[in-house]
Amino acid sequence: MVYLVAIILCLSIALLLNKGIKGIEKKVFRGFPLILVSFVLQIIIFSEGFFNSNYRYLTPYIYITSLLMLLIVILLNLKYRGMKISLIGFLSNLIVIIANGGYMPQDISKLQMIGKLDKVEMLTKFGRYYNGVIMSEKTKLNFLGDIIAPTFLKPYASVHSIGDIILLIGLCYFIFEFLRKES
Repeated sequence: MVYLVAIILCLSIALLLNKGIKGIEKKVFRGFPLILVSFVLQIIIFSEGFFNSNYRYLTPYIYITSLLMLLIVILLNLKYRGMKISLIGFLSNLIVIIANGGYMPQDISKLQMIGKLDKVEMLTKFGRYYNGVIMSEKTKLNFLGDIIAPTFLKPYASVHSIGDIILLIGLCYFIFEFLRKES
């Protein structure tokens, strides 16, 4: 939710500063259909119905596939500085997710701190919930996991990784860059 609000805010400010979308007329963005397919795959695997189905075991495979699609989009658009920044954050997340078998390590104490008690309960009960796994000494690269808890954003906060923050900065930079009019 916080990501969506931040992206909408960046987009709104970029549109105001650039007085519209005239800046995109001669710019090319490649791979947009892959974003849509990845988005649909993630909607499916992050649904209660899928989590409660016999196919839940496919979650890490579908999740990594969707992330690889997004990586292709970033790589196709590296001519934009914002995408170069996004790549750093994205790879940080991808590396920790792959190292942990398709799951992002999540710090239970940080989830409790921001009031995500339902998520804590599900992680505790199942060990894994959606794309998350309980962070422990057994999970790898925990410093790249979900460890940042912006408590000032309660009740809308969630726990983020450093990769999430870098990725968001890169995407906002890209939005400004993409909408900027060429002189």
